Amino acid sequence: MLLLTNGVFATMDPARPLARAAVVDGAYFAYVGEEAEARDFLRAFAGEQVEEVDLGGKFVLPGFNDSHLHFIHYVKARLSVDLFGCTSLTEVQDRLRKGLEGFDPTSGRWLMGEGWNHELFTDGRRFPNRHDLDAVSREVPILILRGCFHVGAVNTKGLELLKLTKESAGQYGDFLELDGDGEPTGVLKENLLDDVKGALPSIGLADLLEQVKRAQYDFFAEGLTSLQTDDFKYAPDEDPYALMDGLRALSERGELKLRLAEQALLTEPETLDEFFRRGMAQYGGGTGFRISTVKILADGSLGGRTAYMQEPYADDPTTRGIPIYEQKELDALVETAHRHGMPAAIHAIGDGGAEMALTAFQRAEERCPWFQPRHGLVHCQVMTAEQLRRMKALGVTAFVQPVFINGDMHIAPARLGEARLNGSYAWGTMERLGIPVAYGTDAPVEQIRPLDGIYCAVTRRDFEGNGPFLPGEAVSVEQALYAYTVGGAYASGEEAVKGRIRPGMLADFTVLDRNLFTIPPETIREARVLATYVGGVQV
Repeated sequence: MLLLTNGVFATMDPARPLARAAVVDGAYFAYVGEEAEARDFLRAFAGEQVEEVDLGGKFVLPGFNDSHLHFIHYVKARLSVDLFGCTSLTEVQDRLRKGLEGFDPTSGRWLMGEGWNHELFTDGRRFPNRHDLDAVSREVPILILRGCFHVGAVNTKGLELLKLTKESAGQYGDFLELDGDGEPTGVLKENLLDDVKGALPSIGLADLLEQVKRAQYDFFAEGLTSLQTDDFKYAPDEDPYALMDGLRALSERGELKLRLAEQALLTEPETLDEFFRRGMAQYGGGTGFRISTVKILADGSLGGRTAYMQEPYADDPTTRGIPIYEQKELDALVETAHRHGMPAAIHAIGDGGAEMALTAFQRAEERCPWFQPRHGLVHCQVMTAEQLRRMKALGVTAFVQPVFINGDMHIAPARLGEARLNGSYAWGTMERLGIPVAYGTDAPVEQIRPLDGIYCAVTRRDFEGNGPFLPGEAVSVEQALYAYTVGGAYASGEEAVKGRIRPGMLADFTVLDRNLFTIPPETIREARVLATYVGGVQV
């Protein structure tokens, strides 16, 4: 057994919110309380093999659980040109040219770049197009992704390989941007972009899994022990089931210690039907790897103005964004998942997307009330007061990324207008209504640091201290920590086995250098992770 002493344990357990010591037996907590009682427990139940760790008065939390990100995309992004922070199209081009220096044009692969944000460009706030990328290369196919990953751009070589032409453009609708002559500009959006990303030549599965084993330590360094991850569209050779088998095998061999719950992105009725025919609703099991939800997209991103709104954008009255489906199509996808007892987690950023998602949930429940899967809204940034009340009534979980306000606070007022803004990013209201809330990052859209999100949720400020942004929607430190631990476990249906420091629960925990309850909230981002344990073992 393992005896942990001299710690400040924030247990997230209302029966014992704070403790000074804990005993771990194998992968589980066996005792949580005071040191004297812990030693009594060991005398009663342990043999002579007891390891003791003095935590030096440090702050101990359940391991953080990121409720929504893209783990495989994060792994693969390390092989792409980093375009985050570019302040001009010229800088984008310069970084891509540098990326070409070590690129093998005979590999059959594309030059990839990720992270640009046109809102930061000083030489024109517009999406890059094929002409901009042709200035980098007309021989090597190039794809660059906006930081939201809902908008991308390819060069002329890329358009040729994808067979995206004036003649074929009609079948893609709003997902393929055209110029005044009806020619593709190179800008791709939403489902079309997802299909392109999935079809591009990539590293093989074996090499990818080796990268996975290394990348997990990035997450341990930030105190994360569990991830809920959308990976289906990032599978090599467009074979997500081979990827699932590979990840499960790594977990079962103990080579993947990071606990994964997959959010399976399925965009067509045929792929959803295949998923259930394969028995994937029960795939995984155990505590290391499983599929927890079906993921569906209702709209796009706020930054790209593809998030679907009920009214036009305040800064562009010509558009309300892009709904990915007609209502009846979304209803059918959700009902299929519901009839298999499988939760559907729907990406909805705009209030138009949220309305469609909530309607689909309500109709599925009305048609099939004998199943009660925990459906969820991912992002749910722009919502009305009535929609929030519907979320509560329907038992819908909110998968929230509080770190988004670091950037969004600077664009949302213009995008949304005052009236719509006042009902947005409403995490405080969600808490007051009793909506289940789980925090995450959407990485690699944002960095993987939970402490950044906790800081934003509590202070409602950006990283430079600007704000507060909609301060009435701030939450307490305890509420933020709960959403990043217990809330995450609830969102994946695992609250009975993890998320708290409690006897009988998995001994996944992280040690910080300071007590987040007693420091000024403005300094939360300065806290550092000293150690992370998964199943009672330091990783």
